[in-house]
Amino acid sequence: MNRIASALWRTALPAVLFGALFWVSGVAAADGATAESGKTYVFHTAYQTPIREILESRIQEAFARLHLKAELRYTPSSQRALMLANQEGDGDAGRVTDIKEIAPAHTANLILVPTPIMVMELAVYSKNFSFPVTGWHSLQKYHNGARLGAKILEENIPGRTTFLPTTVQLVRMLEAGRIDTMVEWKRMADHAIRSLGLADIRQLTPLLKVQPFHLCLHKRHADLVPRLDEVISRMDEEGLLDAAQQEFVFYTGVQSPVREILAGRLQEAFSRAGNFRLRLVYTGSAQRSLLMANEEGDGDAARVPDIKEIAPEVTADLLQIPESINQIRFFVYTAGEEFAVNGYESLAHLRNGFRLGAKILEKNIPGRRTILPESERLFRMLNDGRLDTVIEWDLISDALIKRHNYSMVRKLTPPLINLPTYALIHRKHEELIPALVKALQEMKSDGTFARIEEEVRGGLESAP
Repeated sequence: MNRIASALWRTALPAVLFGALFWVSGVAAADGATAESGKTYVFHTAYQTPIREILESRIQEAFARLHLKAELRYTPSSQRALMLANQEGDGDAGRVTDIKEIAPAHTANLILVPTPIMVMELAVYSKNFSFPVTGWHSLQKYHNGARLGAKILEENIPGRTTFLPTTVQLVRMLEAGRIDTMVEWKRMADHAIRSLGLADIRQLTPLLKVQPFHLCLHKRHADLVPRLDEVISRMDEEGLLDAAQQEFVFYTGVQSPVREILAGRLQEAFSRAGNFRLRLVYTGSAQRSLLMANEEGDGDAARVPDIKEIAPEVTADLLQIPESINQIRFFVYTAGEEFAVNGYESLAHLRNGFRLGAKILEKNIPGRRTILPESERLFRMLNDGRLDTVIEWDLISDALIKRHNYSMVRKLTPPLINLPTYALIHRKHEELIPALVKALQEMKSDGTFARIEEEVRGGLESAP
């Protein structure tokens, strides 16, 4: 499999495609396994952005390779997350190697998967002080800030310490001179500092600690531990757990198969722009995708050209990458009499359905409107005669119609909307825009841009 296909498959394909791929490579579920295939395994965590999203992505991929589903639930309290995992959940998303010695009462029912799901770097940050970090003792004479509930910090930081619930609060205290240092995981600290646009807080050297983190499973799932260990080990060999590459988190509410096309193109563009890694997180909601990209993420995968005019408040911190990432083609579908599509006015007297969060449709579609979170329900209503039309992207619609054999549903021409879409990147990464534009232009010139779509289509057709 070439580099484009490899990046595409591992970034965002649904569980069924992961399953097909890894039957070939021998990581399919063993015969006689006792895992519950219809169950969603619930893991708890108190880790904030971006670690929370990274853990969720890795756990979901590991479970998808075993034909299983998993989700991550966030609670602000690290101790409560551990208690929930130990008592009623299926596990904890990530804990240090010696967590059972640190917190025996809250881990009695938990088993650590031996291969780490993540390796993180613990660093010391300061605004007004500079000194070599030669171990925990080097913090003794300073007023240190740390995050509440981080057991390794609570156990080891000496001297005067202030504990706060979030990394952002710590960074603000450090910037205001109310603490001398902040001790935090590097990924979380760097993300918070960039998000606040601060330039005078610096990381001291060397690192305080490099720490592996392990997925923890409840003992009732003991049979899954060796299988997950094998999967996570393979993911590590493939470079999916490499912390050396800077990772960007983009969000989208776009459904398959368009989501996989966007994931492949963005990953390739970021790889060319600086050997960066991109992870596309599906939110299930176009509105939520935009909010998360604007408030805590690195960007949104694809939006119409005038999205900043349509939704100025939730795009205030987002900048358009001015080279298109995809072509949006909204068609009108009907199961009734065909009619000519001559702009929005041709829908004025009909019962029209479209997907929640499609801002351009919310702004312009006339008549009686049914707006739902997903297209599958809309096409079911259309097929049952409860809607006159559904307006949706052709790639999404055609896949749904074929899957459910909606033989009465027809695509009307010409398309209602045919225009380019653009990725949005958070303004904290504005300096990357020229390199990303250049990468996308090169991809279009050398055929990579089109080939990614072809590979997604081919993968979907060949999947069982």
